[in-house]
Amino acid sequence: MNRVLHIHGDNIVECERTLSLIEMALARDFVSTNGPFGSITCPMFEIETTRERMQLVMFPGFGRWDHNILDSIIERGGLLREAADVIVTAVEDGEEHLLFAIEFCGALPAGNQAWQRSGRAYSFAAAAIPYLYISELGGYELDRNRTRKAPRMPNPAVPFSYLSYSIKAGTPVFPIFVTAPGADSNSREIFETAFADQELLDFTRQLVRGEDAQETYEVLKKRVASFVSIRSKSARRGETLTAEQWEELFRHVNDGGSLTDYIIEKAPLPWSKTAYIEALTNRAKEVMDLGKEYGIGLTSKNLPMCLIPAKDRARFAAAISEKYKGLSQDFRDWLSNESTLAICWIMGFKPRGDDARPDRGLPPLTRMLVGEDVDLLSFVYGPAPKSTWKDLEEKPGDLAERNGLWEAILDASSGLLVDSATDSAETRAYLRSHWEKQIATVTINSFCVTPEPRRVGENDVDTALHLALSRLAGPDVFEGMCNPPGGDWSGVSILGGDRSVEYRWLSLPRVSGANMKRPDHVFQIFGVESRPIILSIESKESQSGVEENIGPRLIAYIKYLMASPPSISREGAAGWQHTNKSINPSEYTFASADAFISRDDIYKPVIEKSTKTDLTFLVCFAERDSCIISIEHHSKLGERIANHISKNFKANKILSIRVMSGN
Repeated sequence: MNRVLHIHGDNIVECERTLSLIEMALARDFVSTNGPFGSITCPMFEIETTRERMQLVMFPGFGRWDHNILDSIIERGGLLREAADVIVTAVEDGEEHLLFAIEFCGALPAGNQAWQRSGRAYSFAAAAIPYLYISELGGYELDRNRTRKAPRMPNPAVPFSYLSYSIKAGTPVFPIFVTAPGADSNSREIFETAFADQELLDFTRQLVRGEDAQETYEVLKKRVASFVSIRSKSARRGETLTAEQWEELFRHVNDGGSLTDYIIEKAPLPWSKTAYIEALTNRAKEVMDLGKEYGIGLTSKNLPMCLIPAKDRARFAAAISEKYKGLSQDFRDWLSNESTLAICWIMGFKPRGDDARPDRGLPPLTRMLVGEDVDLLSFVYGPAPKSTWKDLEEKPGDLAERNGLWEAILDASSGLLVDSATDSAETRAYLRSHWEKQIATVTINSFCVTPEPRRVGENDVDTALHLALSRLAGPDVFEGMCNPPGGDWSGVSILGGDRSVEYRWLSLPRVSGANMKRPDHVFQIFGVESRPIILSIESKESQSGVEENIGPRLIAYIKYLMASPPSISREGAAGWQHTNKSINPSEYTFASADAFISRDDIYKPVIEKSTKTDLTFLVCFAERDSCIISIEHHSKLGERIANHISKNFKANKILSIRVMSGN
C-alpha cells in the first residue's frame, strides 16, 4: 500500500509536528522515516511501515502556492476564511482529497479568547472535514516574574459547543486533550478521564489510513464531556450548569435531543449582560435590559449569548418594535415567530473602530451550541467605522469578503440588529435574505498543489535553517526552538553539558525593545569548544529587515530567560518533570546570527550593517529543487561555528552549505 499525503501548514514547525504525530500514530508497525527529499521549500519525507510506504510533502505557509487550499474549503461548504494550523490531504489520481485539519494549542485559552477559534471548527464542520483541536491540558501559567500561577480555564460552554456541533453536524470538530509537558501529578489526577493522548494517535492513524474511526470517535466525545464536567465543578456556584446537568445534557444531545429545549425546560439560568464601553447607546442598553427580562442564559448566566423561549418571543419582539419604530414588517414578523430565539451580543469593535478579534468567534460559538434549526439574532452594539453601516446596507457581500468579523456575523446569523454610536443609517435590522442573495453559487473544482511557492520569503528562510541545522548538521547540533511566521513561542529547550538532560522554559516572555529580542531560532552546538554554544538567530526575508545591534539583543534575551529556573526537564526518553534547578549561564558560550535571502547564487559579501552578530546565513534558492546556504562569519567564534557545521553537514541534492569570511 502506497499513500501520498500533502501537509499544508502555517509554517515548517506545524508541518513537522504533523509528521511526528503521524509517525507516533503508526508506531505499532513503524520502520523508518527518510528525507528530506524533493525541494527545500516543499520538503518531502517517506515513512516506511511494515504495511506501507507513505510519502508526505510539506507546504509551509498558506496562500503561497498555485492553488489556495482555503478556497477548496469554501467550495466544499466551509463558511469562513479560517485556516487551521495544518490541513492534510491525500493525493489520488493527481487530485488532492481533504482528509482532516489540525489546530495545535499549547494551552487552553480563557476569557473571550476561548472562542477565538470557534469559527474554524464551525467552518470545517460545514465542509465535513474533521478538525482536531489538540489542546495541552494540565499545565500552568507564569506571571511576569516567571513564577507559577493557577491556569485559567474556558467557560464549559466553549468545549461543549464543539462537542454538540460535532454530534449535530456528523463531523468530529472538537478539542482533543493531551497531557501538557508541565502537567504535575495533581493535574494528571484531576483530568485523568479527559486526557486522550492514545485516542489522538488512534484517530490520526484511522484518518490517515481511511479506517473506520467510529469507536475512537465515541471515546473522544466522552473525553470532552468529562472535561466539561470537571471544569464546571470549579466554576462559581450558579454561574453555569452543574456537573450533573452538563453530563445529562451530553447524553440528551448525543441521543439526538435539542440543547435549547433542555436548557429552557430543565436548566434555565438568569441572564444579564454588562457592556464595558463608553460608546454604548442608551437604546442599546435598554435592549440588553430586555434581554435580561425575557432571556435565559445559554448554559451560562454571563456569557454574551442568551435564549428567548418560544412562549416569551412575541412579547420580546413587541418590546423591540417599540424601541425601533422603523423596523420592516418582514423583520417584525420573523422576530415574533413562535419558536426559540437565540441572541448573540456582539461588541465587536474597539473604541477606534478596529475589530476586537475574539468576537469573530462569538457568532459561530452561539450557532455551534444551538444548532442550525434555531433562529439566531446577532445584536451589534460596538463603535464600528461609520463607513461600515452603508456597506452593510448596500454591499453586505463585499463587507463580509474583506472583514472576517462581519463574515462570521453574517454566515452564522438568521437576523441582525445594530445599535451603534457610529450608526446613522436608517436601516438597523436585516434578515438573512438581505446578504444571502449576494452569495454566488460556488463550483467544486479538483486541485493538486504544485510543490513550488509563487515566491520565496521569510517562511522559506526558516524552513531552510530548520532542515539544515536540525536534520542535516549532524548530532552535534540540537534545535532548542524554531519560531517561523505563525509560530507560538511555546518554549525553549537547552541540553545540559553532558547532553543527558533537556531543560525547557515554557510560557516565553514577549519582552522586547532596545535591550533584548526574542530569537526566531535557538540551536545548541557541541564539540566546538569545551562549553556548549547557544546560537540565537534572527531570520528575515531580506537584509534590510535585520535590525541593528540585533546580536547582543538576541543573546540578552536568552540570558534573561536562563536567569530563572527552567519550567520542566527530562532525562533521555523519560517523561517531563517540574524542576527548580538553576542553570548557570557561565557554563555556556553564547553566539548570535542573522539570516536572510541571497538573490544570487554567486557569493557576495553582505553590505555590513552594525548587527554585531557572529554569523550571517545567506540563503539562496538558486534552483527550484536546491538551496545553498552561505555562512559568513564575523568573529573568531563565528568562524569556529561555521567550520564545525560545514565539516559535519550531510549535504544532499536539495541543500548544501559553504563557509565564507566576512572579515
